[in-house]
Amino acid sequence: INQTLKPKEIIIIDDYSSDNTIEIIDDIFQKENIANYKIYKQEKLGPGAARNRGIKEAKTKWISFLDSDDYWHQNKLEKVVQCIIKNPESNFFCNNEIEIGLNKREKLNNYISDFSFQKSITEQIYQKNYFSTSAVTCSKKLLIEFGCFDESLSSAQDYELWLRISPALNPIFISQPLGNYVIRKGNISNTQYWKRLKNIIRVKWIHRSKV
Repeated sequence: INQTLKPKEIIIIDDYSSDNTIEIIDDIFQKENIANYKIYKQEKLGPGAARNRGIKEAKTKWISFLDSDDYWHQNKLEKVVQCIIKNPESNFFCNNEIEIGLNKREKLNNYISDFSFQKSITEQIYQKNYFSTSAVTCSKKLLIEFGCFDESLSSAQDYELWLRISPALNPIFISQPLGNYVIRKGNISNTQYWKRLKNIIRVKWIHRSKV
């Protein structure tokens, strides 16, 4: 809500929260006189299903994701829209992020540092996930065409989707950090390590024929 370029719509998916998240959101948005938001509640179906619900409900051509742990810098949407206008042939944009660790130390996540447009996009993504979900803005048409996120995966759904859409991917990287990727004790990135590793191996097995 503090973006220099206001979003056309804000879609919030409450995946069975057990606190007063929704009341807090409503209170803040009403105080800020924000009208273009919608909240959808669902049973505990996981992050893949939550994102898919948001994609389904979206009316706009472009989708920017924001996981509940992370936050955008105020000029995020303004810079992304500028890149979309300059690169009308592209269908996928990813900005750099500042990672905030458990010790509160900051480091730059430079996603394009070793990416090459001269090499196969699919093979590179297979070796390494170059895209952070909260840093991605993607064509809704592309997401729908490839079936959105795999809801059967409890983690690594983003990595699996990027691999699945990679044959049609025309990405643009934005070197400026436009958001913060926050690691905290309770988030999926920091817990259930072995389950996440198992899902990553499963994703690589599913897409092994692509490389």
